[in-house]
Amino acid sequence: MTMRNTENHWGWLSKLLHWLTAVLILIQIPLGFYAEELKLSPLKLDLFVWHKSIGMLILLLAIERLLWRITGTIPKPLDNNPIQRRMAQLAHALLYGLMLALPISGWITTSAANIPTKLFWLIELPAITGPDEALKKLAAEVHEVCVIMLIIILLVHIGAALYHHFKLRDSILKRMWF
Repeated sequence: MTMRNTENHWGWLSKLLHWLTAVLILIQIPLGFYAEELKLSPLKLDLFVWHKSIGMLILLLAIERLLWRITGTIPKPLDNNPIQRRMAQLAHALLYGLMLALPISGWITTSAANIPTKLFWLIELPAITGPDEALKKLAAEVHEVCVIMLIIILLVHIGAALYHHFKLRDSILKRMWF
């Protein structure tokens, strides 16, 4: 297995970035919901440190994935149906957009709330805005809407991969697995 993508296969780096991002997102969603439901406590604060830290990792991975995708080869689509191919492109574009929008909207929310952010209790992120209650509320709403959109698109994405694997019996899922 080569590191770089080819016209027919994803390279191991694309696969690693894909699955690492997927695992982090699947941790991140329930972690965020759980932390949000807790009363203010040391546990809640610790869970939000984890949530923010994982969110920034996802942001960095999304940027790396986009750069890798832009500068490299993308395997040819297996699906000859132009509607399905277009829907897959739209879903991927939305996933990338959400992987950028969610961490940034969370960072804006925290900055506007004047809450310092430390990644893994070690690296303090600079505030990207000053304290601003209206901006905090707007960014928090954007964050919540993006989470719902992400969950829906992830369900469609996973469902489509499973449909291709079990119903169509093509190699869409196998091409992204190790």
